[in-house]
Amino acid sequence: MNRYDVLVVGAGPAGIAAAKYLSERGLRVLIVERKDLPRFKLCGGALSSRFSQYLPMDFRKKVLNTINRGILGFKGKKHVLREKHGVAYIIDRSDFDFFLLEKALDGGVELWEGVGLIDFEKEGGSFIAETTKGKVKIDFIIGADGFYSNVAKKIGYKKEKFYKSIEFTAEGEMDFESVIIEIGLVKRGYLWIFPKGDLLNVGIASTGTENLIKIVWKYLKKQKLVRIKKTYKPKGWFIPFTEIQRDIHLGKDRILLTGDAGNFVDPLLGEGIYYAYLSGIKAGKAIAKNPGNPIEVYKDEVKEMVREFIYAGKIAKLAYNFQKVAFLMGGGKSLENYMELLKGNTTYEKLYKSGWVDFLKSFFFSLIKS
Repeated sequence: MNRYDVLVVGAGPAGIAAAKYLSERGLRVLIVERKDLPRFKLCGGALSSRFSQYLPMDFRKKVLNTINRGILGFKGKKHVLREKHGVAYIIDRSDFDFFLLEKALDGGVELWEGVGLIDFEKEGGSFIAETTKGKVKIDFIIGADGFYSNVAKKIGYKKEKFYKSIEFTAEGEMDFESVIIEIGLVKRGYLWIFPKGDLLNVGIASTGTENLIKIVWKYLKKQKLVRIKKTYKPKGWFIPFTEIQRDIHLGKDRILLTGDAGNFVDPLLGEGIYYAYLSGIKAGKAIAKNPGNPIEVYKDEVKEMVREFIYAGKIAKLAYNFQKVAFLMGGGKSLENYMELLKGNTTYEKLYKSGWVDFLKSFFFSLIKS
């Protein structure tokens, strides 16, 4: 039977970050990934620029588009804000994840690709994990296996809050340094159009039961921001999120959950790659700091991240319940402030606490205009 210190289930940003961190500190780490790599991954592929401080210096060679312009739309109207420097980067998840994985493998992490986790059980002070390649003995398990996390299910978690999303690739014309966010189309959620190299990524996310395909086609026929020449088959997936403390799934004992498996996703716009990577690092730190009881350290490590999700959730409830007001606020300082968040210069907590005056002004203005 193979023996490792840590088993990481899933070779996405969260799992890779955890594996790399622990391997660099002398632990023997195995990643099992059920798909062959590189693998296709549904995702808008937007990285906020604050993420760059955690990435290898040469990550920019994997950037398809640098974003310095944001367009917020609402029922045919729009606000536009251009920044001098990039506030976000567009990547292809298949290529980007594999790039990160290669860095981890260079650092000594071992990978079993095309191998799934079947089950695991405790044996003394360790775990015996059964995979489709055989059994391994480990001391720690990190669940980084996404929305449908097998690890999370095995320890009793289930998803309760999530966006239902569809996306598709299109050929067309747009400003390839801009992103479009359109609100007012669904009760809670938004539509996006991102550049992706010389193609377009079109998607929509909602927590409701709307016919998302129908809404997208109707919008594309009316809008004048981009020119669509050809579309490819839409595909769907789910995006979990955390907006209150009990939404976060950290794990139990020496089993830690990261990324989508633990609901480490921004509830406002569904940003997940940045938080997934950070949760992976923090899970690694928890194991390194207190191998006897890492879950307690992990709770402390992610405390500020969870606090941010809670404040983002407060903003999301206001923004989606009063979408016209949210759009009006975008014409003031709100869009600028959000850009500062993407650059790492402010927090959701500060945005929430400083935005009440603007919210009330916009709310009363919306009543006058209605």
